[in-house]
Amino acid sequence: MITLPKDWADTVGLKKNDTVGLQPQSDGTLVLYPGGSESTAAISTKVIDTDSIVDRDFLYRQLVGAYIAGHDIIELRSSGEISSMAASVASSFTQTAIGLEIMEESDDCIIIKDLMDQSEMKPAKSVERMKVLARNMLNDVLECLEERDTVGLNTMNERDREVDRLDWLISRQVNIHQKDITISRRMGMDLCEISRCATVSRTIERIGDHAVLLANNFRPLIELDSTDFDTEIIALGREVVSLFVESVGTWSSKDMNEANSCIEKGETLVRMSMDLSQKANELEGKPAMAAELIAGSVKRVAEYSMDIAEIAINSVMD
Repeated sequence: MITLPKDWADTVGLKKNDTVGLQPQSDGTLVLYPGGSESTAAISTKVIDTDSIVDRDFLYRQLVGAYIAGHDIIELRSSGEISSMAASVASSFTQTAIGLEIMEESDDCIIIKDLMDQSEMKPAKSVERMKVLARNMLNDVLECLEERDTVGLNTMNERDREVDRLDWLISRQVNIHQKDITISRRMGMDLCEISRCATVSRTIERIGDHAVLLANNFRPLIELDSTDFDTEIIALGREVVSLFVESVGTWSSKDMNEANSCIEKGETLVRMSMDLSQKANELEGKPAMAAELIAGSVKRVAEYSMDIAEIAINSVMD
C-alpha cells in the first residue's frame, strides 16, 4: 500500500479508486503517475513585463527562452498599452516558433499559446528532418561554388532559420518531457534518448551555421577564375557531407561498428582539411582569407559529424 500526499492527489485530480501507474527507473527509484491522466503537469504560464524592454532583440530572446523552457502559455503584459515594437516581435516570433499562435490580443496584453500535441511530435523525427535540411544546404552551397552561382548563396540564411526552429523545438521537448514523464511513457521513449536527441540537434544546428559561413566565404572565390583550391574544396566538401549523413544514420540505427568507421573516416578528412588550409596561402588578399575560413568550416563539419558518431556509440552502450 502507498499513501499519497492529499495536496498532490487533489492537484492532479485523483479520486478514490482511481488507477495510478508506477514506472521503474534505472537508478532504482519508482515514478508514480495518475494512470487515467493524459498529463501530470499543470498548465505553465510565463509572464513577460514589456514596460522596461526597449530592445527588440532582447524581447525576442526572452520569448525564445520561454518557449524552450516549455511553457504552455507566454503572456506579454504592460501596465499601460503594449508597444507596437512588442506586438511586432510577438508576431514575428510566433511565425518562427513551431506550434505557437497568438490566441488573445488586447491593449495591454498579448497571449501566446502552444497548440502542439507533444506526444505526436517525436524528437528523433525532427532530428532526421534537420539532417535533410543541413545536408541539402551543404550540397547546394558546394554546387554554387562549382557553378559560380552567387544568387543561390543568398538563400542560405533563410534555410538556416528552418534548422534553428527545429532545434528550438527539440530543446523545448526535452524540457517538457523532463517535467512530465507521462509523455515519454506514451511515446515509448526514455529521457536519456530524448536528451541525446537534443545533443545531436544542437550539433546539426551548428553544421547549418557552417553552411552559411561557407556561403559567405565562397563569394570571393566565385569572383575569381576557378582555381585548384576550388576543385579540392568541392571534392573534400562532398566527402564531409557524406560523412555527416552516415554519422546521423549510425545514431538513428545505433550501429556501433559503422559509427566507429565514421570516426576513423572523419579523422582522415580533418587532416585533409588542415592540408587544404595550408594551400590557402597560395592565394592572395581577400580570397586567401576566405579560403582559410572555408577550410576551417569544412574541418568543423567533419568534427561535428564525428561527435554524432560518438553519441551513437554511447547510446549503444546504455
